[in-house]
Amino acid sequence: MSSCSSISDREHVGIDLKEIKKKGKLTILVENSSLSFFEYRGKKLGFEFEILDAFAKSINLPLELKVVSNSKDFFTLLNDGEGDILAANLAVSLENKKTINYSEPFYFTEQVLVQQQSQNLIKEPLDLIEKTIYVRKNSCFQKRLTSIQEEIGSKIAVKTFDNDPITEDLIEKVANGEINYTLAHENLARISKELHPNLNIQTKISFKQKIAFALRLKSPKLKKSLDLFLEKYCKSKEFLELKKKYFDYLSSQVAVEYTATNGKLSPFDDLFKAAANKYAWDWKILVAISHKESRFNPNARGLGGAFGLMQFMPLTGQIYGVGPNSSPKDQIDAAMKMLDRTYRSWSSVPDPEQRMKFTLGSYNAGRCHIEDAQKLARDNGLNANLWDENVELMVKKLSDPEFYNFSNLRCGAYRGGAVSYVRSIYSNYQAWQ
Repeated sequence: MSSCSSISDREHVGIDLKEIKKKGKLTILVENSSLSFFEYRGKKLGFEFEILDAFAKSINLPLELKVVSNSKDFFTLLNDGEGDILAANLAVSLENKKTINYSEPFYFTEQVLVQQQSQNLIKEPLDLIEKTIYVRKNSCFQKRLTSIQEEIGSKIAVKTFDNDPITEDLIEKVANGEINYTLAHENLARISKELHPNLNIQTKISFKQKIAFALRLKSPKLKKSLDLFLEKYCKSKEFLELKKKYFDYLSSQVAVEYTATNGKLSPFDDLFKAAANKYAWDWKILVAISHKESRFNPNARGLGGAFGLMQFMPLTGQIYGVGPNSSPKDQIDAAMKMLDRTYRSWSSVPDPEQRMKFTLGSYNAGRCHIEDAQKLARDNGLNANLWDENVELMVKKLSDPEFYNFSNLRCGAYRGGAVSYVRSIYSNYQAWQ
């Protein structure tokens, strides 16, 4: 199974909307990925998760999530009634329609080649001849490469990994130089490129494909209800905002860069100083965070709806009394309050510098992922209260399926750049001392 897989023929259980309402909850099967479901800065997120959360509310049911580690289990669990809807960035397949139902499509996207930026970029399918490309097993990406070989009349070395990493993990391997190429849907590739600026995702490999949810064949009333919801929802302002939250902010983002002059580090030095003084902090650490988060742009937008100078998540912003339209002063004051609270929460870390790095890591990734990295540090004989060369090493392992699938982690995979984030901020902070 992958984001576009084929499935085996098997009997489906007879659970439809009536039975789902009787059990009192809608259960969805998801994978731990940026489009299906993930946790970021302590919040449940995911493009598909948020669509289905809105659907569950529309039929007055609570939403239950089941994160499935082994992608091979997705269709088995769906067919056996362990989940009611599958959300995994699925491309509609004629072959699969014999054994599952698809919802109405809610997104359209092409397959693209993911490669590192270089002077020798693959720019068209003909350039793939005799190249080695890793993709998910039995996926539409693998099928597409088979078709391309027929079209160009030449061989492409198509490879898979035995542990079947998800597409996001393959993209990470390209970014790290472990493999040269993979295929991905453009919507996911666009999110991944934000985390890995060294990637190129410009080469299209397919026409646009329909992205939809999967349901059992014996759930026609659930399908009808979901389809009616999607038909209305996909035309709504709410859906437009959701797309902006996950995709469109990347193309509409206005780059802002401030050049330090006359001893000023930012356009808001006075506000940073005033906020830091209330908590006896060095104001320059606030400047370094804001520079990294938004380049001092009060109107910046980020993944999952993060906003402003300090890139608050919407729900976190509500807790601290700020929103996208809040003044720079209010944004900075709220971030200072949050940072101080986070710093104090890491009282188990005795060294002040190390505690600051745990604070910065938590601000970027969310505390839960950092605690998961601490657990891995303990399990691997490292110092769980030391960030440098200890916990930071385990943060990197949170993107490795060998760790996030089998290490009993509370928050699952983390593919963000918390390690480079902490290093960048602390490096700038020290340079400004």
